[in-house]
Amino acid sequence: MKKWRVVGTAVAVLAWYPGAHAQSVTSDAILQKLQPKAPATRGLTRSLGAAPAAAPGMSPEDRAYLQTLSPTRGLKQVEREKVAEIVEKQALPKIDIQITFDYDSDRIRSASIPDVNELGKAVLNPQLANARLLVNGHTDAAGGADYNQNLSERRAMAIRAYLVERFGVAPERLIAIGYGKERLKNTADPLAEENRRVEVVNLTQN
Repeated sequence: MKKWRVVGTAVAVLAWYPGAHAQSVTSDAILQKLQPKAPATRGLTRSLGAAPAAAPGMSPEDRAYLQTLSPTRGLKQVEREKVAEIVEKQALPKIDIQITFDYDSDRIRSASIPDVNELGKAVLNPQLANARLLVNGHTDAAGGADYNQNLSERRAMAIRAYLVERFGVAPERLIAIGYGKERLKNTADPLAEENRRVEVVNLTQN
C-alpha cells in the first residue's frame, strides 16, 4: 500500500490503494464545467437591426468582495452566506465532483483519489491557468454546528493542500471555505454520504 502524506498540514493524510477505483470524472469534463460563461446577449431587434448588447456582469462590489477572500482564513457565517449568494446570483461555473471522506474525518477516501487527480490536471490546464477557485467543504448533518464547521474547513484545506503539494498549484489560486452542514446536497437524507463532499467553483469571469 502506498501513502501520500501532504507536507505542511497535520490533518490531511491522503492514501491511495492501487486498483481501488477508476476515476468517475475526467479532467476534460471538469474543464467544461468550470469554463467561464460567455457574456449573455439580448436578441437582435429586427426592425432596427440593433447590435446585441452584453448582459450586465458581476457588479464591481461583488467582484471586489471576492478579491478580498483569503485562501485559508475561515469565514464567519455572514461572509460564507455572502459568497454563496454571489455564486448563485452570478451562476458561476461549478462542479460537485463528489469527493468523499471517511465518516467523521478529513481523510479522503481512496476511491476518490483518482477524481482529485483529475481535478488537479484540470486546474493546471491553460484554459484555467488564471482562474481563482473556491474549494468548498461540506459535511453531513450528524453532530453539532461548530464541530461540523471545523470539519468542513479541514476537508476543504485537505483538497487545497493536495493540489498545492502534489500538482504545484499556486496557493493563492485556491480559496478553502467550510460550510459545515449549512448546505446539504441531499436534504431528504441529511446523513447521506453524498453530503460529505467538496464543491469547486470558478470565481474568475471574462
